[in-house]
Amino acid sequence: MAKLGMPNVIVSFKEAGIAAIERSKRGIVALILEEEQSIIDELTTNKNAIVGSAICGEAICGIETASEAIENPCNIYSRRYTIYLSENNKDYITKCLLGYVTTPYRIKVYLQAKGKEGTDKWQDSLKKIATERFDYLSIPTVEADQLETLLTWVKSYRENKYKKMKIVMPGYDGDYEGVINFSNKYIKTATKTYTPAEYTARIAGLIAGTPLTISATYAPLNEVIDCDKYDLDENDEKVNNGEFFIWYDGTKYKMSRAVNSLVTTTQGKQEGYQTIKIVDIMDMIYDDIRTTAQDSYIGKYANTYDNKCLLITAITGYLKELEGEGLLQANYSTVELDTEAIKNYQLQNGLYTKDELADMSDDEINQLDTKKKVFLKGKIKIIDAMEDIELPLIFKKGAYFYGKI
Repeated sequence: MAKLGMPNVIVSFKEAGIAAIERSKRGIVALILEEEQSIIDELTTNKNAIVGSAICGEAICGIETASEAIENPCNIYSRRYTIYLSENNKDYITKCLLGYVTTPYRIKVYLQAKGKEGTDKWQDSLKKIATERFDYLSIPTVEADQLETLLTWVKSYRENKYKKMKIVMPGYDGDYEGVINFSNKYIKTATKTYTPAEYTARIAGLIAGTPLTISATYAPLNEVIDCDKYDLDENDEKVNNGEFFIWYDGTKYKMSRAVNSLVTTTQGKQEGYQTIKIVDIMDMIYDDIRTTAQDSYIGKYANTYDNKCLLITAITGYLKELEGEGLLQANYSTVELDTEAIKNYQLQNGLYTKDELADMSDDEINQLDTKKKVFLKGKIKIIDAMEDIELPLIFKKGAYFYGKI
């Protein structure tokens, strides 16, 4: 099963002032939108281009007479947008902001000039947006021959560059936990029929607007009036193939089971890695601990046993907060020094012999000098959402009715 967690807290320690693990803001969507170059130039260079209906710059903070040109990318918090954007781009932003339980915490929009083609069409925009922090990426005008390049990019950043973002792709079997395979063929609302690529902005916003205490499974989409439909067996097969899609239950349109595109499980990546909720919590925990370690620990404290213990206390406190919020199983999370890793370090660096280490207690080994290294280990259990209900009911004497809801 998958592991790792999330959220926001500041704890101060009495002894050494060691910083607590701070929880990051989650629910940030990045949109790469194509616009005319003239519009981009107007918005990014003309201080008078943005008026009270702007979505970027100072206007989103309530200042009706913004006087500064926007940055690219820019942050969006509400449906108030510039009059200069194309109608399609306004619509993508509006759909993204629909969210689910909440709206996305923030949308980062990067405007790319129209006219580029080819499989590497988005490379410059991806390089620019990669410097930002976000959770989900959508490119509403992406084409099928560009999806493999995007998969490679996401894998590279998640696995090698410490950026735990995900991307919503239209009908792409990525077989990867960082890819959401939105597989509908078309989506119809009262005003427009959308391609799956166009509707990835809506899906990214829906996932970003889902609290980590629940999942996006069966999230209703009240604006949808039609989409491609399948029978129950076909729906089951689609979920098993790593597809996330809109389906019709006979009365309303809603999302399927909230899974990502990962299908091939391994010993290190089992069922938990297939669940959007679980991966979101894992990514949050990874980001929070890594960011706090970089900002508040690395290079700032002597690597003594006492300071290692204070770091453990900070991480443990963070995990206990997540337990209290129902994201992790209560009274299960632990963090401690990794005695075996410390032993191996001593042996590999010729600091102690195997016989010398064998005569030491675990406490004595844990207090040995490890130069710049800190060796920790821990365990957690992430709480999934309620999704499968089995309820045997006795409906008359001596007989059972057994059903799955």
